Amino acid sequence: MQATSPLRQPGADWAWRPGPWAGAMPCVGGTPLETGADLGDGVRLFHDATSGIRLERPEVGPQGPWALHLRADGFDGGFVSLAIALPDAVLAGLRRRHLLGVDVDLGAQGLPRAFARLNLRQGPNSEVLLRGLPETGPTGTEFDLWSLETDPDRVESGWIDLIFEAPLPGRIEIADLVIQRRPRAAF
Repeated sequence: MQATSPLRQPGADWAWRPGPWAGAMPCVGGTPLETGADLGDGVRLFHDATSGIRLERPEVGPQGPWALHLRADGFDGGFVSLAIALPDAVLAGLRRRHLLGVDVDLGAQGLPRAFARLNLRQGPNSEVLLRGLPETGPTGTEFDLWSLETDPDRVESGWIDLIFEAPLPGRIEIADLVIQRRPRAAF
């Protein structure tokens, strides 16, 4: 993990704050971003708006975390999504006994509807698990791998989509985001 996370859950054997929330983001401000824009560290922005999305970075101290603001003034689309590629470190040793979690702080304003979707790919097959997120404050969800039809230790790639559905406010704040893996308690 790149920085100390107040969102990390106890018992995690692996945790990671993606680059945009750890201080590394190449494209802030300026022109609107097209769908598929690379935000660095395996994070991509997708949307279906014709007006585009701008990124903003509020002033922060040198220790972070670095909030990410998506400016969507006059948003005319149906969704905004951040696709976060899971690093090889989380996929190595992945088993059915694991829970994959995403902890996200959506700031004080909250959002109308937000979802987290886990996607795991093994060859031509994909497993998809979808969870709704509460609308305000630090929140999160976990994906239990026990119910997967594919074998988690044979997963080749994976990503988590953070999806926001319209209607959207003019600014979406994602104050912090941490992904973690932890083993399920044994009986």
